[in-house]
Formats: sequence, C-alpha cells, structure tokens
Amino acid sequence: MTSRTTRFDVLMATDCRFPGGNTSSVVEEIEAQHRAGYRTGLLHLPSPVLGKPRPFAPKLRTILDEGKAELVLGADRVEAGLLLARHPTVFSEPPRGLPQLDVDHVVLAVNQVASDDRGVMPYYDVRHVHRQIERMAGKEATWAPIGPRVRESLGHHAGTIPILPWDWENVIDVTNWRVDRPCFVADRPVIGRHSRGHWSKWPNTKADILAAYPADPRYRVRILGGTQAPAEILDRIPPNWVDLPFNSIPARDFLATIDFFVYFHHPGLIEAFGRVVLEALAAGAVVVGPRYLEPLFGDACLYGTPQDVRRHVDELYADWEGFAARSQAGVELAQKRFSYETHAERIATLIGEPSGAPATGGTSRIPVPGTGRGSRRTPWQSRSGRPDKRAGAPRSGDPEQQQPTLVVDLRWDTTDAPLLDRVVEHVTAEGVTCAVVVPAWRASQLGEQAATVPGRGSVRSRMERKARRETRGGEVAVETFPWVLAEMSAGERRQYVAHRISGLLAAHRPGRMVLVDGSAQDVRVALDAARGSGIEALRVQREIAPPMPATMGPVAGDEANVPQWPLPDGWTVARQPVSASPTTRSGPSAMARLRRKAPARVRMWARRRMSGLRQARLRLLERLAPASGVLLLEASKAELSLPVRAPITHPTPDRLPIALLVVTSTDVDAEPTLRALAERAQITAGFRPAVLAPPEWVDEAVGFGITLETMVARQQWDTAHGDGWSQYLRRRVTETSQVIHPTMVAFVDRTIDPAGAADDTGEPSAVLDLIEAARTRRRA
Repeated sequence: MTSRTTRFDVLMATDCRFPGGNTSSVVEEIEAQHRAGYRTGLLHLPSPVLGKPRPFAPKLRTILDEGKAELVLGADRVEAGLLLARHPTVFSEPPRGLPQLDVDHVVLAVNQVASDDRGVMPYYDVRHVHRQIERMAGKEATWAPIGPRVRESLGHHAGTIPILPWDWENVIDVTNWRVDRPCFVADRPVIGRHSRGHWSKWPNTKADILAAYPADPRYRVRILGGTQAPAEILDRIPPNWVDLPFNSIPARDFLATIDFFVYFHHPGLIEAFGRVVLEALAAGAVVVGPRYLEPLFGDACLYGTPQDVRRHVDELYADWEGFAARSQAGVELAQKRFSYETHAERIATLIGEPSGAPATGGTSRIPVPGTGRGSRRTPWQSRSGRPDKRAGAPRSGDPEQQQPTLVVDLRWDTTDAPLLDRVVEHVTAEGVTCAVVVPAWRASQLGEQAATVPGRGSVRSRMERKARRETRGGEVAVETFPWVLAEMSAGERRQYVAHRISGLLAAHRPGRMVLVDGSAQDVRVALDAARGSGIEALRVQREIAPPMPATMGPVAGDEANVPQWPLPDGWTVARQPVSASPTTRSGPSAMARLRRKAPARVRMWARRRMSGLRQARLRLLERLAPASGVLLLEASKAELSLPVRAPITHPTPDRLPIALLVVTSTDVDAEPTLRALAERAQITAGFRPAVLAPPEWVDEAVGFGITLETMVARQQWDTAHGDGWSQYLRRRVTETSQVIHPTMVAFVDRTIDPAGAADDTGEPSAVLDLIEAARTRRRA
C-alpha cells in the first residue's frame, strides 16, 4: 500500500464531543481560518473526561457539513504549518492508531487550569501532557493560556515548559452576534445567563443564587442551560424565572431577550476565560460578574459580588444613556480584541499567509476526486452519463458452458511471486470462468487477469470484457479473504476459511477447485469443506515439500493424469482426494437419549444441580489460583467473529454496535463513500462500520481502518455467470452477517459524499442518516 499524506494549513486537535465553550471556541476559530483562506483539518482526540460514547457537538457537525474543516481520517501522515490543540486533557491518554504528524509549530491553547478547589485530584498533569504532545507531534508545544487566570496557574511551570508571552484569547464573529438595542427589552429589567447546567457553573449557596438572580417580580430572570443545579439548593424555582434547556435556542437569540447578563458561579471554579461573557458583550448586553474578569474585559463589564447585582441593575435601568454607553463599550471591545481578524493575524504571525483565497461567504464544498457536482444520475445511468447496459440487458448465461473453476489462495505470507497470476492465466486460457478468492493483500497480484480489480474506481464496460474474453479466454470473478484475518489465531482463521469456502462452493457451483500452496492443515480444512460436493480438487504446491499425510497425497493411480501447467520454477500441481460422503453429525448418545426421556421436573432439577456444582468448582478455583500462580481464563462457546475496527470516538469504542454497509454496484466510488462512513461513525459515536463491497475497495478500506468483506459486483457476476445474482447477494450478506454480527444492514448503489462535499439532493447520505437513527443498542 502507498502512504497517504494530507496537508493542511492548520490542524486542530481536540475532543469534538465537548458541548460547551471548548467547542464554541474551536468553531469560531475554524470559521475565522476559513474566511481568511486557511485550510483546516480537525483531529478528534477523545478526552477521558467524557468516558461514554457521545456524538460530536452539533456546532462542529455543522462546520464539517459546510466544508469549512475536514475531519482527519484515512491518512498515514498529516502535514501542517500549525498544530493548534485545545483542552490539555485530550493528551492525558492519546488513542492508538493516530497518523504521523509533521508540523512546523505546535500551540496548546490552555483553556482549563490543571486543578482548582472543586476536585481532590488534578484534571491533568502538565509535564505528562507536555511529554505526550512532544511524542505525538515530534516537537515541543508552546503553552498558550487563554486568559490571565490560566497564565497565573502555569506560573510555577515557566522554567520547564515554553509559555506564549501573550494570551491566546477566544474570538467571536462580532457582526453575527450583534443585536440592535433601541430600548430595554421589557417594562422591567430582564436578567439572564446561559451556560452548561453543571453545578460548578452556579453559586453554591441559596443566598448568593437569589442575590444574583432575584426571586422578585420586579425583575425577570431568564436561564438558558437548565436549572437543575440551583433547584437542588433552592426550595423551588422562583415563579419569575424562565427555564430554557441547554442549546434549546441559539445563544445569540437568547441574548437578544435580556438586558443584563449576570454570571456568577461556584467559588471553587476557575474560569479559564469566560466565553459566555464575551458572547454577551458582543450582543450588547451589560455584563455583571466577578472581579477576576476585570484584567480580561476591563471597563466593559460591571464587577462585584452577587449582593451587588441589584444595585448595578437598578442604576442602569434608570439611566438609558448610561446603559447604551456601557452596551456599546462591550461591543467595541469585542470588535477590537476578540474579532476574527485578530485570530487571522496571530495565525499569520506563526505560519505566514494562507494557502487559499479568502472565503466570500456561504458554505464551502470539499472537492471529491472523480465526481461531478450539480447533476443527478438516474438509477440506470453511469457516471459518464451514458445509460447503464445492465438495465434490460440480456443475460450471458450458456447452459452448455463448462462449470467454473474456483481458485483458493491459501498463502498467508506477503511474498509477491507471480504464481497466482500464472494459475489464473492457465485456467482462463481453457475458456473456463474462474472464481478467485485470495487474501486481501494479494488482490493486486492478479493484475489484468481480474475484471473486478482494474484499478481504483474504474469500471470496464461489457464490450471491453467481451473482447478480452475472446482473446484470453474465460472471465475472472474475484473475492478476498479480509485483512483482519491477520489479527486472528490460526484456528480462528481456519474456521473462517471453512465457512467461506462452503459459501463459495454453493454460490459459484464450480466443477474444479484449485488450492494454491497453503499448509497441510489449511488444505485439509478446504477439502473438508468440499466433502460430498463431487468436485475435482488440485493443489499447487512446491516441488520440494514435507511429506503429506496419507489422506492428503495424490490419488492412487492418477499419477499419469497429473496436469502439466506452465508454473514458475519450483512449483507443481497435484490432484487431491475429496470425500464423496458429506460431513454428518453424529446422533445423540445413549445417555443423551435417556436424558430426553426423563420427566421435565427431573431434567430441570438436574440442570440446576449441575450448574450449582460448576459454580462451586469455579469459586474454589478462583480462591486457589492466585496462591498457585495459575491464571484463569474464561472459555465460552463463542461464535466465529471477525474483528471489526472502531473509529476513535471515546475510550471504549470497541463495544459499539456494528452497522454493515453493502455496496452492490461498481459505480460506487470507494474513497468518498468510505470517508463519509468513517466520518459519520466517528461523529456520532453510535456504531462501528463494516462494509461488503467489490474487491477494488480493499486498499481504501485498509486506509480508513474499516473491516471489509468482498463480493463480486453485479456487473461482473452477470458476465461470469449470467444469472443468479440475487441469490448470490443474499448468500454473501448472510455469510458476512454470520461472522460480523451487525445490528443493522444497509444497501447502497450510489456514491456517498463526505461532509462538506454532498450535492444538493442528499439522497445517498440518507443511508447514513438511517444508520445513525437506528442506533437501537449501545453496549458502551
């Protein structure tokens, strides 16, 4: 496989699931970078703070859908002028499987102090985080406090870590947040606040809560973010309070309904910046808050304690001109120090000018190679715009045609000898259709022999395949053993091979099976799977090989009939015996038959008794094993199961349910569809993706870390076999479901575009919407 390298101007790394200020800051900076022309990549690093599966924050999903940033997926190496990370906890336990980073500068925007009075243990270890970033990025990070209180908390680390001499303050789109305020919003002062509903965001005493947010009908109090925390302290929520759930309305719309933004919180909380205060200032609300905000916001706010709130509110509500001046001062401060232009200037200071042109507004669409935008295809139209010949095309089946040959490559190493290509070439030269199943990493060795592996994303027409068949011989249909077999034990792999060969024999109905190399155990598994099929079996093996068991040697008397194939030097072909009797299951023993005749009550008593004895023995072993130095391993009658990789979503993604996407057409482009599937899996943290698709998807699936099973696409099946596609599709879906165990199966015959690149119809992406909506089971 070739290495995949992606280049960005700015690579932003954070936990995309955070619901509050962290995400708002990331979104605003991405928007500022997009408008300035900087290309932004987004690397999701799950924080241990959020241990359970949780989807990406809606704001970040929107920014990805609009194409203003690109989620980093399927890349081995990521290059960037700047790695801009947020929230130090994401580096406490970085996940495995991250791409190699090659960045010119590393800045950690520190938006949380390492410790405060709320907790006993620190939230993160500064030196440990610093080492982790250096290990991941290959260079030291410059720590950039986002406000004075964070800078103060890092003071005693000044000699051990680089600290930016100026604060990396949050930014905001002042124009978008601006609210016209020709007068007060009501006939009485309207006090409000918005934040997450966490208890740390509220004062910790009843007196302070009611002082800041009066239970007095002369004031209206509006709360966005929930009131569960104060409700646990107050006897009841005052009748003059209006409670709005978190994110129930846009924060800007909420701020337009209040005059005064009053923000007081738990005394143990150290706010790194106070983003909600900046939003209120940009919207023209007058802010009343604690004094520690003064070094950051200066004269734009009013400061004091909760007991000072009524005085500040009453004074300004009685003085419209004073209120208007204070409101305008907040807007001007936001424009001067916290605007998008400020962020673009500090990015340019670090990495220079952007690689792209400044955005002119609206959304951006990430181009997808090989796809056109703005036009729709009918269900039976190819990407070239010409009608697809499979619609109403006659089948090519011929009842007089010879039975196909099934070629099974059982070599699990990565040698690149031309053996497989020569075997397939000889079989097709006989004019016989050849069904080939190979380990996924060998699919490319078939070269031009395989109709289904012509190169990434290309589709040969029927006329091309017909011409090739006339000059070369029979058609080739390719399937693969999945990459994940390399992660399984030899016993599990053989169990899968037996399962798969049984399905191949039933689907392709070959008259001959050719086993390429493989160990004696693998060959035995394949021959056992063919018992009772009446099939002829050949083994391509090395000329100098260890003696075969008697049951595995050439068929007696057939030495003169051993085929002579033009194989590479050192290889030969030999016939292998296949038992004519199918595998039969032995009947029940005499004891089992006797047990079945016992009364139901006796059988139930016996089962309970035996279960009790087993449990007692297990408890005894658990007591004795540690002292004896014995490790107990739990064994169960587990069904065959292929490993299904999970995207980086949260600390335990391997427990998410599995969704299987079945690709039924070679018209579907692999790269954008797999990217879209991987994006949705990571964004929603709702499922693990698996795919059943044509073999040309192998390399792309490996790049995205998606478990792939393969099947022959309909176009190739019709050419090779003429009919039976529907039965074959049902069989492959059933076989794949038996080894992957999905909770949902969805079918697609059109390309699915990733976020930011979808066309206006959105029809294929509806498949992903269906998978997301069907998250009926979560085990994490």
